[in-house]
Amino acid sequence: MHQRITNIAGWLVFSISLIVYYFSVESTGSLWDCGEFILGAYKLQVVHPPGAPLFLLVGRLFAWIGSWGGNPESIAVAVNMLSAICTSFAAMFVCWTTMMLGKLTFLDRETEPSTSDSYALGGAGLVAGLTAAFCTSVWFSAVEGEVYAMSSMFTCMTIWAMLKWYYLPDEPENDRWILFAIFSTGLSIGVHLLSLLTFPALAMFYYFKKYKEHTVKGTFFASMVGVLFLGLTQALIINGIRNYGEISIICL
Repeated sequence: MHQRITNIAGWLVFSISLIVYYFSVESTGSLWDCGEFILGAYKLQVVHPPGAPLFLLVGRLFAWIGSWGGNPESIAVAVNMLSAICTSFAAMFVCWTTMMLGKLTFLDRETEPSTSDSYALGGAGLVAGLTAAFCTSVWFSAVEGEVYAMSSMFTCMTIWAMLKWYYLPDEPENDRWILFAIFSTGLSIGVHLLSLLTFPALAMFYYFKKYKEHTVKGTFFASMVGVLFLGLTQALIINGIRNYGEISIICL
């Protein structure tokens, strides 16, 4: 029963958000980076640093669909709808994250919520998801062809995946959610670097589940481990691969 309510609440948030975004989406490109990203997606061009290759590849699919009618304006609308869909997914993940946190707060991992508890948690998820969807800054990015909508989706999905691992019993098969969270963060680098900021939170979730005694010192140390991973990713992957490529070209 609780799982069914969880699924219904999440997809209801997604559906409501997407419908509202569909009727409020930009009919053309906004007067800032959106025109660059729409054109970059349509022609698979290079946008301003640090680049957004994954966004452009997915955006190319939407631009291709938008070009079917032969109207160039439809290309912009199609790429704008990509942002609408991504933000709707982000709101759905916020809904599910809220429901898991609510259950952990008032019950525990093992206790099955009663019907009334499930409805209460579903209502909390609906409120949280729709609030996230229609915040001014979120809605602003959800209806235009920019990277922030897709980046928000990956950020919310990363937190949801790690919390899913924290929420489930401590069994080896559930560790796949940690791998999925890391994979989601890796994909997000091809859109925007925002999801890297989740590393301190991910490290703290790991600490709180794996260690029975929680202290201020331990919490601080766990968060610093997350910051360390953030710095290493920035230095070794984002900047390191580029620098290694430049050195290889010079040597050749």
